[in-house]
Amino acid sequence: MAMGFGLRSRASLVAHDLLIKARPPKGRPPDVVVKDNTGQTVVDEYWNDHILHSRRFVTAKESERYLRKRNSEYPMFLELMDLYGDHTGEVVLDYGCGPGDDVTGLLLWSKAQKVIGMDVSGKALNYLRHRLALHEIDPSRVELIRITDASGRIPLPDSSIDWIQCGGVLHHTTHPQEIVSEFKRIMKPGAQGRLMLYNRDSVTYHLWIAYAQLIVNNALPGLTVDQAFTKSTDGPDCPVSDAWRPQQVLDMISGAGLTGAFRGGYVSTFELDWWRTYSGDATRDQRLADEHRQFVSDVVLNEKGLPTWHGNLAGIGGVYTIEKPT
Repeated sequence: MAMGFGLRSRASLVAHDLLIKARPPKGRPPDVVVKDNTGQTVVDEYWNDHILHSRRFVTAKESERYLRKRNSEYPMFLELMDLYGDHTGEVVLDYGCGPGDDVTGLLLWSKAQKVIGMDVSGKALNYLRHRLALHEIDPSRVELIRITDASGRIPLPDSSIDWIQCGGVLHHTTHPQEIVSEFKRIMKPGAQGRLMLYNRDSVTYHLWIAYAQLIVNNALPGLTVDQAFTKSTDGPDCPVSDAWRPQQVLDMISGAGLTGAFRGGYVSTFELDWWRTYSGDATRDQRLADEHRQFVSDVVLNEKGLPTWHGNLAGIGGVYTIEKPT
C-alpha cells in the first residue's frame, strides 16, 4: 500500500516501465522485519503485486527529483499534510508507506530521530531499502516492518510514537477503525498525526466518476458511482477502495478516542483538467443525478484557482488531523 491513488500511478507509468540495472547502493540498507504477519490476505497480495512505482532509482539525486515532482502534482498536498516539518528528536511512523516516498522525505528533511515505515508489501519495502541506501541513511534512524491486513494490530509498544503519517491507506484496509484505535495506543500523550483518505466530497467522485466516466464515456455500464469509484482509482481488481465522507472519518477518529479535524481535500492536477473539461456541461446535463449536479454547481474556485466546496478544498485527498489527549 502507499500514499497515492490510480491517478498518481497513471502519471508515472513511463517511469514504472523503465528497466534499469541499478549499481549496488552505498552503505547497509535497513533490514525489513516481518512482524505480526499472521497470513496473507487478498489486500496483502494485491499491494505486493501493485507497487506504485517499481523501478529502482539509480542515484540519490534521481530519487529526490522524483519525490519533488510527485509532490508538485498535488497542489496543497504538502501544506495540508504538514509533510517534512520539524520532527527533531521524534519517532515518526509512516503507516502504509509503500515504496517509501514519504519515509525518504521525512528522513531527508524532517530531522526525525527515527522513521518507521510499515506496509503489507514486502516487495515495496525492499525497494525502499535500496532507495534509502542510495541516500546513505544511517540504519539506526529507520525501521521497516511488514504487517498484514488480516488484523489492524500494530506491532509497536504503547506510547512510543510522536507523529503518525498515514496517507492514502485506510480507505484500502479491511479494519480501518481498529487501525485508528491502534494509533491512539501507540501515540504518546499529546502526539499528533495526519491521515489522508479518499474524499467523497471531491471533483473526482462527483464529476469524473459520476459524470465523465458513467455518463459521457459510458466506461463502466451498470455500476453505481461507488462501485465505479472502486474500479477506477487503483486498478479494476483493487479489493478495497472507498471514497469517505468527512463525517465518517471524524466519527472513526473520535470513536478511537482521538481528537480530529477535516482540513480539506488536496487536488490532483488531473482534477483540475477534469474540472475545465466537464464542469460546464455537468451542471446542465439532466442525466446526472441531482446530488452530483448540485455539488458541481456549488463548487467555487479559490484565489489559487483550486475548486472548493462549502469552504473546503474539493480534491480527492481528504486530509485529517489526529491528536491524542494529554
